[in-house]
Amino acid sequence: MKPETRSACRATVAFGVAMVVASCGAGGIRPRFEPFPQAMADTIRGSADSITLRIGELLAAEGIEVRHLRPAEGYAETKWFDVMTKRTTSSMSLDTDSVVRLRFWTDLATVSECLVVGEAVKRRILDPSLPERETEEPVPPEHPATDVVRRIIAGLKERNAR
Repeated sequence: MKPETRSACRATVAFGVAMVVASCGAGGIRPRFEPFPQAMADTIRGSADSITLRIGELLAAEGIEVRHLRPAEGYAETKWFDVMTKRTTSSMSLDTDSVVRLRFWTDLATVSECLVVGEAVKRRILDPSLPERETEEPVPPEHPATDVVRRIIAGLKERNAR
């Protein structure tokens, strides 16, 4: 192989490796973990970014503060809040039954539809030495936070039915 060709190959490989490394470490807010299996899911017509923006609007209409809203990533997450008062609170609150966080993932399912997955979680234990996800569990189906997730998804469907 000629030296020029070898240099071009090395440059191409180096560029490819750099792109892979950059894409892995590109960051973003959307967590690497998956929703809990108990999370609610439905297919909604529209683009991931417009649906994610609408989720933010619906959460605001519920009086719930949003922590992360990333339309480009198809991700929305609330701050920890007391589901009865809708007030933002510490994630380390001792009232582990009423303090919750909601998360929504929006992913392309077909050319014109997205799969929206919404979960409501609470703390199962208060241990700051563990990664946050390891301290969480889904709320039970009869929990008021489940109703909020249900209303958000219903609001998405209603808007797209018009």
